[in-house]
Amino acid sequence: MKNIKIYIILCGILFALSSCEEKEYADYTPVDELSDVSWLIGTQPFVNDPFSINVDTQVPFLDLSQGAVSHEWIIEEGNKFLNTGFNSRDSIFDDYIKEDAGLSITDPKAFVLFRNSGINKVRLLNKFNEKVTYRSSEGSLEAHKEGDLWVIDTTFTFDVYAKILPAFTIMKDGAPVLNVTREEETSIEDEASWPTVEIEAATSLTYIDNTTIGRPNATTWIIPDGVPNQIGGTEREINFYKLGTFNAGTLRSLRINELPRYVAEKVIPLKVRVIQSSQPFQFAGALTEDENEVIRFRVNGEVVPFSGEEGNFTVHVTNSATGFDQDIPVASARVSEDNAIFIELMLSEPIYNSDVVTVSYNGNGSIQSADERPLEAFGPENVAMNFGGNIIPEKAHASFEEPSGAANRAFALNYFTGNNNILGGGNFAFERVTTRSSDGDASMKWSTLASNPLPNVNLWSFGIARIAPIPAGTYRIEYDLFIEPGTTLKTFRTEFNKPVFSRQLWNIENEPRGEWITVTNTVTTDEITPAMNLRFTFRPHAAENPSVTGAQVMYIDNLKFIEIEVRP
Repeated sequence: MKNIKIYIILCGILFALSSCEEKEYADYTPVDELSDVSWLIGTQPFVNDPFSINVDTQVPFLDLSQGAVSHEWIIEEGNKFLNTGFNSRDSIFDDYIKEDAGLSITDPKAFVLFRNSGINKVRLLNKFNEKVTYRSSEGSLEAHKEGDLWVIDTTFTFDVYAKILPAFTIMKDGAPVLNVTREEETSIEDEASWPTVEIEAATSLTYIDNTTIGRPNATTWIIPDGVPNQIGGTEREINFYKLGTFNAGTLRSLRINELPRYVAEKVIPLKVRVIQSSQPFQFAGALTEDENEVIRFRVNGEVVPFSGEEGNFTVHVTNSATGFDQDIPVASARVSEDNAIFIELMLSEPIYNSDVVTVSYNGNGSIQSADERPLEAFGPENVAMNFGGNIIPEKAHASFEEPSGAANRAFALNYFTGNNNILGGGNFAFERVTTRSSDGDASMKWSTLASNPLPNVNLWSFGIARIAPIPAGTYRIEYDLFIEPGTTLKTFRTEFNKPVFSRQLWNIENEPRGEWITVTNTVTTDEITPAMNLRFTFRPHAAENPSVTGAQVMYIDNLKFIEIEVRP
């Protein structure tokens, strides 16, 4: 017997097989005495794996063999044969089960209802007076002789996915307050009898998805009165800010992508009573400037909409390059429309990412949380200024994602070296690797031997403006670095060459080892055009590292040029 996954898609016949509500499919009659073996399986067309199906799916089978002495469809215990007459769009087939069939039938056609989850097999046993062979793209299936007859014994294997049965636990302060198993059914109609958990405003409950039955691969929590009110993940912290009593929400467990899709929901049978917090209502960080120069910060509770509070905020701006040092009035203060735990400030004058900006609140206003706590004074707190995206083309020069096998290219597209094999024995100073990266799949490894810790090898990126020109201006340069423990390198330099007209020195002596870090520098440059074919050089220089000893290892990733806004 041979397990095989061979199927033929003949749309007209499949439709006739599947749509049996109006008339029965006519028995197949061979056109002559030729002995031949073939079959038809009504699997789903246009799916990645038609032999992976949901439980309680019916699949039609048709034996098209000619000249067979006998044929038999055989199924496993728990699965069922169906009578004709059902609609192909039906999802419940109990009324069509062929109760007297048992586990085998001798009809050419068979409708199999898969009731068992896991691996299920349907066997087709055909017997002939003469030898037959089934040929397909997966190979040939030869009949074998049993007594006076030739037998083709074929097994079709299906992976049947069980219905998803959601299960979950709700925790408060590390202790469970509700546990719902996969067998338990819940209903919104029973909410009057649900237990209640009491929490302070701005605190959270932990939602844990325990679902295993049905092989789910995605989770969605839906909590209309929580924050966030919809989120994925098997374990999540959900905060509650408004006073009152609310339903705890719903768990939606899903099987998505190329698997047979399925969605199951289960109501969480729990009430959440939110009482006033015993903690002060205060600044909670995340103080940032967005691309529209709006300043946002987070507080530890949901804010009631307010107005007229602009004068209670102080925004102080300094810029050492220009000598600017003054307060800028707040033109508008409001609760964020996107998330009520954030307050937004719009200023009356422009700010620039080269500025140092601080925000203070005097505590004399009427800003309150949803549970009626006044916002306490804070500040001055520093604003994380908004910097634009990388102007270096990401794939071309900013990372090492694209390999190159060309000689002397450090094995990364657009990156060249000098005498890269200076260490000898195939020990390259610079080499693209996929064993470590800060983002994506690859990085550039710089490594040296203890006998030659600082060889004279440079890493060059040619044509850095080849795709798009770099406008004249001041830029923040960034590198992600992973410096291996034991590496004693103190500095490296970067340069614009042809000839050298700009040099930056990077001090990494006190940077942490053994983890990815981001280091920054600043450069001011004239416009760099594609025609200049300019090279940008990365160079650990011996003259600037007089006391470096031992083997050195460092990984480099994600070169960025980010425009700095210069205050006029």
